[in-house]
Amino acid sequence: MNTFPLTIKSNAFLGSWIEDSTNKQIFSTNLGAEIWLKSSHCSKIIFDWPNRTLAADQSRILISIDGADFYSQILSERNIQLDLDPDSDHLIRIMTQAITFVKAQTWNLSEFFLLKKISFNGQLTGAVPSRKNLVFIGDSIINGQKILSDSFDTSAHRPDKSWAYLLSEKLDFNNLRIAYGGTGITQRANIYPPTAIDFIWNSALNVSRPIDYSQPLAGVIVNLGTNDRSASSEEFSFSLKALLRELKKRFHETKIIVVEPFNGCFQDVFHKVFKDEKHISLIENNHWNFEISDHGVHLSVTGQQQAAKTLLPLIEEKLNA
Repeated sequence: MNTFPLTIKSNAFLGSWIEDSTNKQIFSTNLGAEIWLKSSHCSKIIFDWPNRTLAADQSRILISIDGADFYSQILSERNIQLDLDPDSDHLIRIMTQAITFVKAQTWNLSEFFLLKKISFNGQLTGAVPSRKNLVFIGDSIINGQKILSDSFDTSAHRPDKSWAYLLSEKLDFNNLRIAYGGTGITQRANIYPPTAIDFIWNSALNVSRPIDYSQPLAGVIVNLGTNDRSASSEEFSFSLKALLRELKKRFHETKIIVVEPFNGCFQDVFHKVFKDEKHISLIENNHWNFEISDHGVHLSVTGQQQAAKTLLPLIEEKLNA
């Protein structure tokens, strides 16, 4: 059996992946991070991908072969084996689905996705598409968390059905997510740390988030504020202004678009701050009423589709402006 290199240079890893060169492993703290592989004369691919959670939750990944719908695969100490027809070439697409059902402890790297090894026979190459990356910065809604109302475990999270993913596919961009459930702009968010300023620069505490310049950026979409309800208007305004400054430092001349929270939080603050903002665009919440999956803020599958349909022309217009 051959061993596939777990490196960014392999052109197999899309999104927020961090190389562990010492142990020849690769890890991610993000949902929606992807792996693209193309096989030739290959009958077997084996993934050594153990579950890395503290409690009973079982992490999951999503797998699609040759463009078929994604299916969910639980991570455990047992290897994952894909059996393929060696007489045909195949495209394998994998997406990180869920670490835990609620509040994954990723910031201190107690819980995360850790891929230890990919073994295969035949030929296997990285196959990330040569197209622009569209970056999404946000929380559980961008991740597609708790999207299935009848599921109360990690299967409820479906990043492949989120509006961010649907929009990226429609625009033919690679989807690059930097999003964590429960987080926000202020220290009053449901889950803190980190804040958005923390995680646009770092993947975890004291772990820098690398910038991949190999693929050009189509734009940066930010949807945050839903979890900051406990903050005062003054605190949110201060934190929003600070975030905008950091976004400009991080992404330089790339077009940045901020989408107001779907629950309508701090609309007055957004309008006041963006009144004098010349470099970052704002998409205002025009009485959106996307279907939710619970009694809180998470969107259902239909709600995610509604959000994608509503935001597609608005974002496309600003990206092309």
